Amino acid sequence: MFQSIDSKIAEIYNQRFLKLGPSPEASMWFSKKRQFTRFDIIFNEIKLLNKNNKRSIIDIGCGYGAFFEFLLERGADDIWSYYGYDVSNEVIKFCKEKYSQGAAFYTGSIPTFTAEFIIMSGTYNFFPTKDYNSWRLYFYRSLKTLWSKTTCAMIFNLQTSDQEKITDGGIVYTSKEEIENFCKSNFGDVKAVINPAIPKDVTFVIKKWS
Repeated sequence: MFQSIDSKIAEIYNQRFLKLGPSPEASMWFSKKRQFTRFDIIFNEIKLLNKNNKRSIIDIGCGYGAFFEFLLERGADDIWSYYGYDVSNEVIKFCKEKYSQGAAFYTGSIPTFTAEFIIMSGTYNFFPTKDYNSWRLYFYRSLKTLWSKTTCAMIFNLQTSDQEKITDGGIVYTSKEEIENFCKSNFGDVKAVINPAIPKDVTFVIKKWS
């Protein structure tokens, strides 16, 4: 089931990337500004947790390398070991060609090694069907697997709403309280971060150490 979901998602993102190229719209982002607002939140949380100057990041659902581009713009790429994962082979091929140094990219949804931080920005905001329960099973199973691949913290963002739903366009809206309860039950304390500029977005931070 989960492999077939990854295949469906990969097919859709491959088509979008071939049509739209390396743009926020290809990854179903509304704009670069909103995309980078989410990146700022994630990066700030990493800096709060970072005890050393050098850390490794695995970016699940890296798309066309936007977060690595963000790190380049912040001048932070020299202190991070960055690894991007995506189910879309087209975007991974693009990333390997564009970013030949400073990062490594892999096709897939689950890393084969660990890193201090695992991030997922917008990765689970899209689902290829309108079956919310299937999304929930897929998402929770992914979180449990990825939790074993991080040594410091797992950070991800989701669209939230009072009513859980998947829109006709495949955009997932979930319950902030449900996600918090699941993470507390399975992983430990969770921090929820909300930026007024993107009020429906919640970034969840779960750390393994204090």
